[in-house]
Amino acid sequence: MQSRMGGKAVGLNRRHGILWRILLFSTPYLCLFVLCWLIPGQTLLERLCWLDSGICAHLPTHLLYAGTEALPLCARDTGIYLGLCVSFAGLVLSGRGRAQQYPSRWLRLFLGGGVLALVIDGCNSLALDLHFPHLYTPNNLLRLGTGLLTGLAIAVFLLPTLNQMIWKYYHDSRSLASWRALLGIFLPVLLLCFGSIALHIPLASNVIAILSTLGLLLAVGGLNMMGILLVRRRYETFTIYRQLLPLLGPVLLLTVSELLLLAQAKLWLLQALGLHIH
Repeated sequence: MQSRMGGKAVGLNRRHGILWRILLFSTPYLCLFVLCWLIPGQTLLERLCWLDSGICAHLPTHLLYAGTEALPLCARDTGIYLGLCVSFAGLVLSGRGRAQQYPSRWLRLFLGGGVLALVIDGCNSLALDLHFPHLYTPNNLLRLGTGLLTGLAIAVFLLPTLNQMIWKYYHDSRSLASWRALLGIFLPVLLLCFGSIALHIPLASNVIAILSTLGLLLAVGGLNMMGILLVRRRYETFTIYRQLLPLLGPVLLLTVSELLLLAQAKLWLLQALGLHIH
């Protein structure tokens, strides 16, 4: 009789423990849903524009348009975060999800050249805005193209950096394995992204907006993940993906909260300075 009662008590405690874990696991996602629901704006593009506004300057001359609505990020930022999103997804889908090595030297030089092109184009654009001598007249398609190459570079270096901090066992593979992968997979995908924006394909506008915002969440969330791992001293302790699930909710909640705070801080600053808000 006592053994039965003890078994029932153990069963109840186990069920309560599972319910508490489910509640704790779901709480960040419920908070995230509430935050996203509170984002100002009526259309999807308006809401994403507000979410991204703390990161992006959103200068009218630097915007890309889908019909009459501007995309949530400027041309350069759209390229960077769209390139990061699709490249990171491509690395994972091509079997490089746990890669902990960076590309070979010549691939690193190519990727670095893409970043350098963005820096040069950005400096040239800044010189024009400040009425200084400049090399050429900037345009949004060039901003977009150099941004896409930079997004690819960020993804290729971010993935192994995260993996080195997450996994207990070393995975001896490169994030970008070869020139064949670069030329046969990643550059064609980036060209497809570039063409869909340059040709103003209406059906692609929401997809581009969502993917570029996901890229921004990935960039900020990746930094937050590293910070949480360092603070909690959990780096190099995970062996399976399932162990990461309890961290994803807090990371997403922290990331969206940071973006919303930055957006609100930017709004307050512009109002305090008496500047026009677009």
